[in-house]
Amino acid sequence: MGNESFLQRQGARMMEEHGFLGVPSNTFEEAGRNQFQTLIGLGILPDSKVLDIGCGVLRLAYWLIHFLKENGYYGIEPAQNRVELGKQYLFDQSLLMTKRPSFDFNEDFDSSVFPVLFDFFVAGSIWTHCGKTSIQKMLDHFQNQSTENGIFLASYIPAKSENEEYLGDSWVGTSHKSSVAGCIKHSKAWIEEACRKRNLKLTELPFEAFDSQRWLKVERV
Repeated sequence: MGNESFLQRQGARMMEEHGFLGVPSNTFEEAGRNQFQTLIGLGILPDSKVLDIGCGVLRLAYWLIHFLKENGYYGIEPAQNRVELGKQYLFDQSLLMTKRPSFDFNEDFDSSVFPVLFDFFVAGSIWTHCGKTSIQKMLDHFQNQSTENGIFLASYIPAKSENEEYLGDSWVGTSHKSSVAGCIKHSKAWIEEACRKRNLKLTELPFEAFDSQRWLKVERV
C-alpha cells in the first residue's frame, strides 16, 4: 500500500467512501494511464482538442487535463456527481482554474453542445454499455465535429457469436439512472459497416486496451 501512487490511492479512497462509480478501483490509475499512453501513440499534442465521452470520475481526464493546454479538454458525463467527485478527489482546484476544462451532462453524449472541432474523440468503456443507436450517433458527431485528421478511439468487447451480440438500445451498467452493473458486446463487423456507411475507416489496435477490452481506431478514409 505504501508504494501506491497518489492517483491510485485517491481513486480507491473515492470508491471506498462513495461506492462503485462505474470503474474498477484496483485498476484506476493503470486504466487511465493506458488510455493516455495510447493517445500519445496516436499523436495527441498539448494543443489538441479532446472530447472525453462518458468521462465519469475523470480517471483519463486526470492525465489529459495535466497534459493539454488551457481549454483543450472537454468531457461529457450524464452522471454529474461522478465528475464532481473526480474534481474533488483527483485535482488541485488551482489547476482546474488554469486549464479550464469544459463539461456537459447531457445523456445523449451530444458533442454539438461544444462549439469546437475536435482532434480526438475518446470513448473508454462506453461502447461496452451502450446500444448500436448510440454508437451510430457518436460516429455521426465525429464525422461532423472532428478535424480533417481527427481520430476516434473507442474501446469495446468483441462479440464472438451472434448470441453474444447486444441488440438492444438501453444503457447496460451503472449510470445516473441505474445502480446495476453490467457490460455488453458488439460485433466488430457491425461497427465496421457502420463506419463504412459514413466513409470512415475502422482499425482494431493490436494490443489490449484496459479491463479486458480492445481498442478501435476510427478515422476518415
